[in-house]
Amino acid sequence: GMGKTAFARGLARGLGLSDEVSSPTFALVQEYTHGPLPLFHFDLYRILDVYDLESTGFYDYLDRGGVLFIEWSENAAEALPPETVHVCFGRVDDETRTIALEGGPF
Repeated sequence: GMGKTAFARGLARGLGLSDEVSSPTFALVQEYTHGPLPLFHFDLYRILDVYDLESTGFYDYLDRGGVLFIEWSENAAEALPPETVHVCFGRVDDETRTIALEGGPF
């Protein structure tokens, strides 16, 4: 209910992707590749350690040259590259969210 999937839809649209975007909750990762730059949307809620992370193919996705949008990224903090941009969502009320960007190459 924080708006992560809605944000992912906007990100996909901004990347020029025509894919239908949905939550990766049960699939762990959704791939959106119908555009100039692929988007890989991960949900790492159930990832407990690097072995779980490896089983998702996460490290292969880092090398594929796309954008990774990772929910529950704190579960993979040690594996994220230094230029990672963190998107932090906050709830103001039932209809309003705040979004803050942290890190990245800026």
